[in-house]
Amino acid sequence: MYLQTLLHTLEITLPVMLLVILGIWLKRRGSINSDFIRMSSQLVFNVSLPVLIFMAIVNADLGDQNYNGLILFSLLAALGSFAVGAFAARLMQIPEYSKGAFIQASFRSNLAIIGLALCISAYPLKGAVIGAIVLAVVTPLYNLLAVYVLTGGASLANLKKQVMVMAKNPLIISIVLAAAFRLMDLSLGPVWQKTGSTIAAMTLPLALIGIGGSLSVAVVTRGGVPALATSAIKILINPLLIILAAILVGFRNEELMVLAIMFACPTAAASFVMALAMGGDGELTANAIAVTTLGSGITLATIIYVLTISGLV
Repeated sequence: MYLQTLLHTLEITLPVMLLVILGIWLKRRGSINSDFIRMSSQLVFNVSLPVLIFMAIVNADLGDQNYNGLILFSLLAALGSFAVGAFAARLMQIPEYSKGAFIQASFRSNLAIIGLALCISAYPLKGAVIGAIVLAVVTPLYNLLAVYVLTGGASLANLKKQVMVMAKNPLIISIVLAAAFRLMDLSLGPVWQKTGSTIAAMTLPLALIGIGGSLSVAVVTRGGVPALATSAIKILINPLLIILAAILVGFRNEELMVLAIMFACPTAAASFVMALAMGGDGELTANAIAVTTLGSGITLATIIYVLTISGLV
C-alpha cells in the first residue's frame, strides 16, 4: 500500500518537476536562451494557457456540484497566507525596503503554471476545472494584496490600475468566456474542439521548460535568512495551516487535493516583475522564487503522499 501510494505520488509530481529540470538543463547547454523563454512565456500566458482553461471548463462534466464553499475558502486562505507573511515580517523585523517583497513571496503562489499542471496531473479532467476556479478568484486578490504591500498602502490610483490590468488578463477573460459559453449551453464543433485541444496541449511543456530555464540554481546558495524564511512560509507553514483548516471544514477528495496543491506551490514568477515595478526588493524575490521552486518538488510530493495515504483524497 505504501509503495503503491508513493508511486502514485511520483506519477503526479515527477512529470511536472522533470520538465522544470529539463528547462534548467536546456538553458545550461545553450539549447534555449532568454529570448526563447521570454517569447514562449508570452505565448503561454496570452494564448495557450487561456485556451487550456477555456477548453477544460467548456468540456467539464460539472453536474450539479456547487463550488461556493471552495470559492469562499480560497479567498480566506489567500488572506490568511498574507496575514502569516505580514506577521513574520514584523516578528523578524525585516527592513522596510524588503518587507513588501518578503510578504509577497510568502503568499503568492504560482497558480497558473505549476499549480494547474499538478492539478491536471492528479485529475486530468476535474483538476483543471477546480484549479481554474481557485485561480480565477485568488489571482485578483493576489494582485491587490501585492500592490498594497509593495507600495506601503492602497492608493486609489494603484487600485484602479490593478482593476484595469485584471480586466485585461487573458486568464480571467478565458474563464469568463467559458462560463458564458456554458450558461448559453453552446458546444464546440469538432474542428474547434481539435484545434483548441492541440493548442492547449503545448501549454504545460512550454511553460514548465520556461520556468526551469529562467531559474538560477546559484541564487539558492546566496539567498540569506529572509529568502529562506519567506520560502519556508510559502511551501511549508502556510500550506500546512491551510490544509488543516480545509480538512476541519470538511473538504475531501479532488477539492482538498487542489487546495493543497494550489497553496503549496512555489512563489509565482510574476512576483519578481511586480516587485521591480513597484520599487521593491527584486533580489529577495528572485531568491525566494528559486528556493521555493526547487524546494516544492519535495514538499508537494510529501503533502500529496500524506493526503493520499491517509485516505483524505
